[in-house]
Amino acid sequence: MNKFTGFSDLCIPYNNAPQELLGILNELVELGYKNVAIEQIYDHDSCDKKGDTIPAPIDLKPLSEKLNGRLILLNRLTIIYSENTITLITNRSLNLRGYHLVAVIPRTEDAFQHACQSMQCDIVSYNSSTVRCKMSRKSYFVAVNRNIMFEIKYAPAITNSNDRKDIINRAHKYHSYGKSKNVVISSEARNRFQIRGPYDIANLGLILGLSEEQSKNAILALPRKVLINAETRRHGKAGVVVSMRQNAIDSDDYTDSEVDEPISDSDEKDSEEITEYENMMDENQEPPRKISKII
Repeated sequence: MNKFTGFSDLCIPYNNAPQELLGILNELVELGYKNVAIEQIYDHDSCDKKGDTIPAPIDLKPLSEKLNGRLILLNRLTIIYSENTITLITNRSLNLRGYHLVAVIPRTEDAFQHACQSMQCDIVSYNSSTVRCKMSRKSYFVAVNRNIMFEIKYAPAITNSNDRKDIINRAHKYHSYGKSKNVVISSEARNRFQIRGPYDIANLGLILGLSEEQSKNAILALPRKVLINAETRRHGKAGVVVSMRQNAIDSDDYTDSEVDEPISDSDEKDSEEITEYENMMDENQEPPRKISKII
C-alpha cells in the first residue's frame, strides 16, 4: 500500500486510439506524475438493467510495458446514475471488482445524498450536465468522514469558456459547503496539449477557492490517501494470526551468559551508590548531587 508516491492524475479518459493515449501518458511522465487512473464510464440510466452491465476493466499491462514501468496505471470506473437502485448492480457485479477506483456522478440531489452516505465509492465527480446539481452541507461532511473525495477537472476549463465558468462555480460550492475539504484535482485530458504540470495546477487551485496547502494536497497527499483507501475497500477486512512459540525468550530476561558474567568495579560502585540512594529515600533525606546524576 505504500507504493503510491509522487503526483497523481486520477482521471485520464480511455479511448480506442492507443497511440494517442500513450502520448498523453508520456507527457504525464515528463511532467513528473507517478500515478495515473484510466477512466471508463458506465451510464446506469441509459443501459439495460439485466445482468452484469458494468464493462470489464481494460488490460493496462501493454501500456505499462511501453512506459517501462515509469507510471503506476490504475483502472477507474465512473458511474453516472440518478436512481438508488444502482446499489443492486454494483453489489453483484464481478467486473466492478477489477477496478482500482470507483467514482460516481450523481445526476440528482437524492443521488448526491446517496453517494455521500451509502454508496461504495472513492470519488464524487460531475460532468457538464450535473455541474449545477444541488448539494447538501450535511451530506458533504458525511462523505468527508467516509474518506470520499470531491473531484475538480481542469482540462474542460481550458477548451471551453462555458465549462470554465461551471467548473469555477462547482469549485466554489465545495468551498462554501465544506471549506474545500477532501478536494482533488484531476485533468480529464483528452490529448497531450491539455495536460498541465503539478505546480501549475497548484497555482490554479488558488483560483478554485483552495488555499496554498489544499492546492498541493489536491494532487499529492489526498490522491495517495484515496488510492490507499480504495485498496482497503477492495480487499475488505482481514484477520491476522500470530503464533507464539512456548520456548521463546522474553526480551527482558537475561541469558545464562549474562547472569554468570562477572561484575566490574564500575558496576559495583554504581550499585553501592544506588543502594545508598535508596536508603536515604527511605529516611526522607535529600540525596547528594552526584547520586542524582545517576538517576
